[in-house]
Amino acid sequence: MKHIFILILLFLSTPKLWAQEDLPDALDFDRRQSGMYRFELSPYGGDYFGDKTGHSFIAGGNLQLNLTEKLALSTDFGYSRAIVDPTSDLGASFQDKNVYLIDGGFVITVPAAYRSGKGFTEADFFTSLGGGIIRINDSNRGGGYIGGGMKIRFRKADWFALRVEIRNYFTSIANPSGSNFQDTLSIRLGPTFLLPPGF
Repeated sequence: MKHIFILILLFLSTPKLWAQEDLPDALDFDRRQSGMYRFELSPYGGDYFGDKTGHSFIAGGNLQLNLTEKLALSTDFGYSRAIVDPTSDLGASFQDKNVYLIDGGFVITVPAAYRSGKGFTEADFFTSLGGGIIRINDSNRGGGYIGGGMKIRFRKADWFALRVEIRNYFTSIANPSGSNFQDTLSIRLGPTFLLPPGF
C-alpha cells in the first residue's frame, strides 16, 4: 500500500489557475498544435517492484483508443520475471518465475506544457485505472491497477511522443506463509506512435 502514496503525491499537486482569456494555447485542446489521433501504440520497458517478488524488469506494449481528447480505452500486455528467495517458503513453492500481465482500462488525459526556450513544449498528463489478469507461478490471478504519467509531444513530429508511466498493481499470490496480497509498482518508459484515424 505504500506505493499508493507515491501516486497521490505525484498527481494531486495543485495546478496554476488561468483566466480563460490568458490560457496558453498549449493548455487548450482546441488551440494547441498537437493533434488528436485515434490510436496510440506504446512499446515500453522499465522496472518492476513487487513486495513479495523483488525488483525485476518489465517489457511490453500498450494500445490506446482515444474516444475524445480527454477519454480513452487502453489494453496492455507486459512481461516480467519474479525474483524470489529459493530458501523461503514462497520461493520453494515457485515452479515458474515468468510473470505475464494482460489488462485493460480507462485513461483520462489533460493538456499540459512546460517552458522550452522562448516557447512551450506540449505534453499530456494522464491517469489510468483498470484491471485484468496476472499469470504468475502457473496461476492466473485477477487484479486491478491505478497509474498515471506524462507524454511529451514534439512539434516537428506530432505523430510521435515520449511516454513515462507509473503504475501500481494490486493482486494476490499463493503464499505458503503470510498474506496472499501482492502489491507491485512498475515504472515504464518508451515511445508512443500516434496512428491516423484510417489506420
